[in-house]
Amino acid sequence: MDTRRIMGITMGDPYGIGPEIIIKTINEEEKTDDILVVGDYDTMQRARDLTRSGKGVYPIRCLDELEPERPDVPVLEAFRVSHKIDVQGEKGPTAKGGEASISFIRRAAEMALDKKIAAVITAPISKEAIHMAGYRYAGHTEFLAEMTGAESFAMMLVGGPLRVILVTTHCALSMVSKIIDKERIYNILRLAHDWWIEHLGYSPKLAVAALNPHGGEGGIFGEEEGLHIRPAVEQARGEGIDVRGPYPSDTLFYYAKDGRYDAVVVMYHDQGLIPLKMLSFGNGVNCTIGLPIIRTSVDHGTAYDIAWKGKADPSSLKAALRMARDLSSKSFV
Repeated sequence: MDTRRIMGITMGDPYGIGPEIIIKTINEEEKTDDILVVGDYDTMQRARDLTRSGKGVYPIRCLDELEPERPDVPVLEAFRVSHKIDVQGEKGPTAKGGEASISFIRRAAEMALDKKIAAVITAPISKEAIHMAGYRYAGHTEFLAEMTGAESFAMMLVGGPLRVILVTTHCALSMVSKIIDKERIYNILRLAHDWWIEHLGYSPKLAVAALNPHGGEGGIFGEEEGLHIRPAVEQARGEGIDVRGPYPSDTLFYYAKDGRYDAVVVMYHDQGLIPLKMLSFGNGVNCTIGLPIIRTSVDHGTAYDIAWKGKADPSSLKAALRMARDLSSKSFV
């Protein structure tokens, strides 16, 4: 087996829906011989029992133990969840769940950096849980950026007809206007442009969302457009990047959904995710651009309230797996 083509799926928080959606994905996907789960075998086995799935899993300690002819999916054990998972699920985040989550991500990222696997696909983790375990990261993205030494990176969410790239991610809305500036916005535009060419082979058409209503109305409703956003757009355009804006969000997404732009750059989290999830809830993918590895993820959380009840929908994980396969296959062309 060419391990460089393996899709490494991290198990996520063991007390969330990650194990269940992975098992469901394994059993609903026609192709599974390129899937490696990075997690805990016992937890994955319990998820299989919960879902009464046909295709099973088997434990390995290293890639040398892969059995390419075996129909089951391997689980590379990266952290032992020592106590039994209650089929009713845990009722919230735990330090153990946070420690396990980080361990799975770290092991998968190390293998991707060493070119032993082609991509990392992440099941959901709890930010509260990883904080309880002592890790002060805002989430997957920041941890992976530190691990891989990425200096410039961004979250791109893909769903239905939309692709949105975030200038700020997980921060209070009251902080957004204090964080964005011309340099930060320009760097995101340059990053998106360069990533598109490297991974997709063409120069993208980008649109930039204004921060304020009506694009600020010439400074009446806010000055961020004139001080920061428009100058960043003009600098990028001067360097040959195909980018327009800033446009008011209340009309921009109407045109974006019809394919006028390859991606929309937004100033804050909900500005982009509300329209995206309105159009593609449950099927979105989070892709981190700017990392030296391919990383995609589900666009939802751990859903502790339905965990270990057999109710979780694997659609977003299946979409993340498809996207990772597409991106990694282009890297081998």
